[in-house]
Amino acid sequence: MLLLPLELDHIVLRKLHTGDLDAFLAYRTDPLVARFQGWEPMTRQQATAFLERESRFDGFRPGHWSQLGIAMTEDDRLIGDAGVWLAEDGETAELGLSLARHVQGRGLGTEAVRALLQLILATTPAATVLAHADERNEPCLRALARAGMERCGIRSQVWKEEVCTEVCFRAFRSAS
Repeated sequence: MLLLPLELDHIVLRKLHTGDLDAFLAYRTDPLVARFQGWEPMTRQQATAFLERESRFDGFRPGHWSQLGIAMTEDDRLIGDAGVWLAEDGETAELGLSLARHVQGRGLGTEAVRALLQLILATTPAATVLAHADERNEPCLRALARAGMERCGIRSQVWKEEVCTEVCFRAFRSAS
């Protein structure tokens, strides 16, 4: 059962589409947004192909990353995107998100994480949802914690040619 679009107080989670191209490229080419992300900036042609592919989203598939749009409820303007990976066995999911710099610090990341958790747990068999964030990305750490995810560990790794400490968060499907 697909629950998109998922409208919340300030944002809506929805499928990406090619009409999002300019907004998508604006934040995806911002070096301050990209700094802690696993993706690299795309050309206009690559971004168009990516948006076309992700516009066909029809549910989370084991072993794959899927991207969803994060848009403002009042005008459907794209302000970010969220990635969800579902493990091959379906037991675990991982989430991540990117928000345009001009909307950061307004609680929208927290709202997006809460919605993603709701969506993942409603539409997949995943019992555990994970998220990882660089310890220097304090707004992201706060959003994950405010959304109800608990810190569960740290690891050191090289990311984009920098040594960093990554903080792991998790949330569980409730027993009820």
